[in-house]
This record gives sequence, C-alpha cells and structure tokens, in this order.
Amino acid sequence: MATAFLVHTQLNWGKTCDYLIANDVEPGLMHRYETREDWQEVILDALINVPLAPYLPSGQPIPPIGTAKVIGVEAVDPARVKKTVQRTRSQFIMATIWKKQSALKNYNFLHHDYDKWTQKQIWADVDYWCDSKKHPVIDLITKWRCVRQHQRLRAEEK
Repeated sequence: MATAFLVHTQLNWGKTCDYLIANDVEPGLMHRYETREDWQEVILDALINVPLAPYLPSGQPIPPIGTAKVIGVEAVDPARVKKTVQRTRSQFIMATIWKKQSALKNYNFLHHDYDKWTQKQIWADVDYWCDSKKHPVIDLITKWRCVRQHQRLRAEEK
C-alpha cells in the first residue's frame, strides 16, 4: 500500500484543518516512518505553513498562507484522502527548535517570499504560537482574503 501523511493542524483562531504533507517533505518523513518507532516526533507540535484557501486553476493569486501548529499526524492510504485535501507548504519548524527560539527568528525562517498580507499573517501566527499574542485585525483580513479566494474559485469553475 502506498503511504501518504495526513497532518491535523490548528490555526491560531482555533480552527482545525487536515493537510497532506508537502511533496518535498514526504520522502524524509517516509524514511523516518520506515526506520523509527517515534517517526511522528519530527512533525508533532511543529509550526508549518499551510494554504488557508484553495489554489485556483489559473494559479494566481496564490491563496493566503498561514502558520499552523501540527496537533496530530497519521500515515494513510492516499486513495482514502479526499481530493479537496490540500498539501502543506514546505516550510516547517520542529517543536524542539521553535520553542527555544524567538518569535522573530521563527518568523524569519517561515515568512519566505510571500506577499505582504501573507507575511503579516505568518507573523501573527508565529507571535501567537510563541508568545500567545493575538492579532485579530490581521486574522480578520486573512479570513476576508480567504472568502475572496473562494469567490475567485467559483468564478473560474463556471
């Protein structure tokens, strides 16, 4: 049986979402899965970048990205995963690392070359996970951007 890795994540505002692990992260996780009893350790409690809305067939714009915390992971048969389940992005920081670093250091690793509003959301998420600070205005803007992305998707599917 082929194996895929489904991560259960939580967003800073409490919502939980499932994602398949990014294609380029999968081989490393697969190696751990095949060789270690504690294979989940590397990803459990990690901070990971995830799409917060769907990608569009046209490819642009990319959806808002946020940084979620991994609250669970399981090896699954890819045939049993709904087609609508998206993949995480490649950027993640293991719990043993992010919990020892400053929010700024974690943000600098995760923010990548994303657009301005996605970078603001990643900062809000990292600040929440590291220092329990909430950024309701940024979260609200991101939720609006997600609604807008869903509208674009419906328009493209017509």
